[in-house]
Amino acid sequence: MILEHLNYAAVAVSAVAYFMVGSIWFTPIGFSKPWMKGHGIVMPDDATAQAQMKKEMPKLFAMTFVLCFLAVLSVACIEGIARVNNCMAGAKVGLAAAVFAFVAIAQSHMYTRKSFKLVLIDAGYHIVSLVIVGIILAVWH
Repeated sequence: MILEHLNYAAVAVSAVAYFMVGSIWFTPIGFSKPWMKGHGIVMPDDATAQAQMKKEMPKLFAMTFVLCFLAVLSVACIEGIARVNNCMAGAKVGLAAAVFAFVAIAQSHMYTRKSFKLVLIDAGYHIVSLVIVGIILAVWH
């Protein structure tokens, strides 16, 4: 019943916003170099391996967008249940959702011996994105 009362235009725009934050966050103007170093990702030198990586990117981007959409849908449902309708309340709901992402990432990184800097990079993307999502959904209800 909640899903039929959602503003799907706001959900779609929020999902695009979430995805776009990542498209900046994980580039050279963002955090790509420390992120790649922290995860041990090395760009291959040979052309065949580079071509294979490029071939896989559209699928990874599509899956990323689907996951962004699912996260946004969850935040939209929470905001609908809580009847959130202003910027600050939306930011708070987004931040509350981001706490779950932070905890999950921190736990995973802890057991894989990743640095806290990497936790901040990975979780920071979701924190910033989900706060933006919460605001968009709240003001465009």
